[in-house]
Amino acid sequence: MTAAVVAAVLAVGPPMQLPGDAAAAGVRADARTWIVGARPGERSARIAARYGARHAGPAGTGGWLVERRRARALARALRARRLLVYAEPNALRRTQQATLAHDPLTGSWHDAVVRPGTTPPAAGPDSPLIALIDTPTDPPAHPEFAGGRTTTLRSRALRDLHGTATAAVAAAPLNGVGMEGVWPGARALNVPLGAAITCGESADRIADAITAGAAVINMSYGSDQACFLEYVAIQFAVAHEIVPVAAAGNEFEDGNPLEFPASLPHVLTVASVAEDGSSSLFSNANEAVDLSAPGENVVSAVPPQYDEDGTPDGWMPLSGTSFSAPMVAAAVAWVRQARPELTYDQAAQVVRLAARDVGDPGWDEDTGYGVLDVAAALGKEPPPHDALEPNDDIEWVDGRAFGKPDRPVFRGRRKVKLQALVDRLEDPVDVYRVKVRAGRRARVKADPAFGNVELAVFNARADTVGRRRGRLTRRDRAGERTERYTIRNRSGRKRAYFVAVGVSPDARGLDAGYKLRIAR
Repeated sequence: MTAAVVAAVLAVGPPMQLPGDAAAAGVRADARTWIVGARPGERSARIAARYGARHAGPAGTGGWLVERRRARALARALRARRLLVYAEPNALRRTQQATLAHDPLTGSWHDAVVRPGTTPPAAGPDSPLIALIDTPTDPPAHPEFAGGRTTTLRSRALRDLHGTATAAVAAAPLNGVGMEGVWPGARALNVPLGAAITCGESADRIADAITAGAAVINMSYGSDQACFLEYVAIQFAVAHEIVPVAAAGNEFEDGNPLEFPASLPHVLTVASVAEDGSSSLFSNANEAVDLSAPGENVVSAVPPQYDEDGTPDGWMPLSGTSFSAPMVAAAVAWVRQARPELTYDQAAQVVRLAARDVGDPGWDEDTGYGVLDVAAALGKEPPPHDALEPNDDIEWVDGRAFGKPDRPVFRGRRKVKLQALVDRLEDPVDVYRVKVRAGRRARVKADPAFGNVELAVFNARADTVGRRRGRLTRRDRAGERTERYTIRNRSGRKRAYFVAVGVSPDARGLDAGYKLRIAR
């Protein structure tokens, strides 16, 4: 699986699929509803209300759920007022639980990621919150959570073991009962999903996690259908300095499809390994995988009525990337507690880059950078903070997604110096909004710190970096070479432009660092 597949989904701008379109016919989606995205604001809200639509996703974004039969009419009304941004089916998701493992656990998955002797910090009421978007759980009813800080956002009837098990893997306290989570007693919040896990449901629950003040969001569910509304919600979470974590999926032997939200930018994607560190046979493998964690025979708490291992005591061994992901989510929260000087993205990066390498040296599609190692992450030197995220395409900075455009990084007077990172899948491109005064110029230089970067510049007609419309230049010389371009505004008034820096398609590595300079 190559990055080109993801690029084809994410780098061509927002989707425009309406009921009856051939592109939407094969999407496994809710039969009753459709998603229509608009520029956020009162004008869009009034139009959406006329068609009986309800808002979906975080407040301040423009996603609307509407009856399928009204989707085309709503889209037409928004388009007539130049408010329409995207439209798509309300795609369905599934939890990432693999088959039940009936043999007892012979090793310690906990010690594989938390070295013996590594002392977890004490969790308090202000500790970083782990939000686990999952099926419902009822922590007070299970002895595993006694004395801990795991709660649920709202009461919903239990319908399976999944939500209880992921919460326990992340945060079950050290209380002499059952097992302990990666960060025992951490602040954890079950954000319960409805019976049908649709794209709209996912976006709404991400919004709930943002409102609850999450520091990290765990998503142990997915689909092979990308969904722009979910993408907007995750980008909004990143804008709130939240680290998203997702399970890579369990479909390697069923075609190994890319899974979403796991394959979206800025999401820490977690694969599964066996007790010996080898990649699990079921675990998806692709360029989106960041790191891995144990995902076979993971003993965790389950509601007794769903305990199927022959001993209905409320604990059972489980397998799937669903249980690998919350280990990483808990590790990120632990690092954010222990190293408060790190920014949210630095905390994610030290967890990712400090993983214990397994298999062939370096990153690989099966296990990413290796197996989660909390102790190593606590001492890992962080990379530079990647400021101004999310800015992965023009819609994230021109006001279409978040209601108002980003402030220009350059206004024609003071020179600008920025340092940032890009990654083919985690952060495919950085887009910066600049303004050049009438009759003036702006000299742009992208100087690689490592890797091979490309530079592109667009005028205000452009709506995405994935198309040629509005593109003034694309500079991509072979090797680690500095890319330059001079913007010349020959008009009689100030104009806006977009400067984009990404990893060169010809680069050998997945990522690159650069310094961007803009001056008169």
